[in-house]
Amino acid sequence: MIKLLPAGLGALVVLTALAAEAPRAHALDDLSHHVFVPNRASADVAVIDTRSDTVVAHVPVGEVPHQVAVSQRLGKMAVTNTADDTLSLIDLATLEVTATVHLGHEPEHMEIDPSGAVVAVGNIGEGTVSLVSLVEERELARVDGLHEPHNMTFDPSGQRLYVGNLGASFVSVIDVAEARVAGEIAVGPDRALAARGEDDTAYQGIINVTATPDGRLGFAAYGEGDGMAVIDLETGGTLKTLTLGDTPWRAFTTTDGRYMIVPNNGDETVSIVSTETLTEVARLPGAADMTGVNAGLLDTRAFVISRGDDKALVIDLVTMRLAGEIALPGTPETGVVTPDGTKLYVALSDAGTVAVIDVRAQAVTTTIEGVGAEPWGAHMAGAVNYCH
Repeated sequence: MIKLLPAGLGALVVLTALAAEAPRAHALDDLSHHVFVPNRASADVAVIDTRSDTVVAHVPVGEVPHQVAVSQRLGKMAVTNTADDTLSLIDLATLEVTATVHLGHEPEHMEIDPSGAVVAVGNIGEGTVSLVSLVEERELARVDGLHEPHNMTFDPSGQRLYVGNLGASFVSVIDVAEARVAGEIAVGPDRALAARGEDDTAYQGIINVTATPDGRLGFAAYGEGDGMAVIDLETGGTLKTLTLGDTPWRAFTTTDGRYMIVPNNGDETVSIVSTETLTEVARLPGAADMTGVNAGLLDTRAFVISRGDDKALVIDLVTMRLAGEIALPGTPETGVVTPDGTKLYVALSDAGTVAVIDVRAQAVTTTIEGVGAEPWGAHMAGAVNYCH
């Protein structure tokens, strides 16, 4: 079933043309020097200037903001507000909210298409995906038939959207122009649909389809089956299925796309997969409740964030060995490495701060105060971004 809103399909067809006509805006004085941090408990987004490592603005949004995404093409930022079922759209030239779009139940994760004109939002509590025009600032269509849609990935053309179903063993493929589920890609041997109870850890299906930077391949880890499918994002075919450690979370790409790094939270190990040979080239000791991985220093180092142990593990990607660990002054959520690969910003949810790590020195150099209540992650334009 497809729910189309007024002029939905027609707007989808002409979005690229509309984006080309839209005025370009510049974030603050330079978008490349700012980190955006959603604060779940204070209902705002903090803006950090990386040149001074200070908070320079707070942007009020809806209740319990979960994720931030930036369209550099349009100079706009989108923020999902999980508690009030909305999406805040912000003009980065003025840092003012220009629209509040009402979506389905519990919007969390989202992805902006290659043109920068459409954002896909997973309404995890409703089993739908909303397609929203960032040009017209409205919901164009809502696609159902998903199973706790989590993170999403567009193919390079923007014509297909690959959706990880947290509550199922397969990836759903959405035809964007037709706004419908066009197919499913099995990752696990079963086709179980989870009936999630009070314990959110009872079933872990597909968290995400992580694309290589060139958009050629997608890697979909299946927590219940301890495996990961490699998908050709152009054809939708499965190239290979790998066996990993216990309860893999999701794949995280290095900037150059040579490796996918997968935290296995069930046995506290980390799998490193070569995207060239499609083989696991190393499995290293990990930590408790690993929420993310960031690569830096020309992809010679990877930092694995452990929420359970309040630290970041350092992996040497040249020797494929652990190279140390960094204690963090609070409970880490997720982080982002600056586009030049030199600094890692990690949100500390219990402290209301952001830790700044010098990638070369492998040490915390400062802690940014005044961020907000329960910072949930960090986002930068031009960087490798991800959410929980």
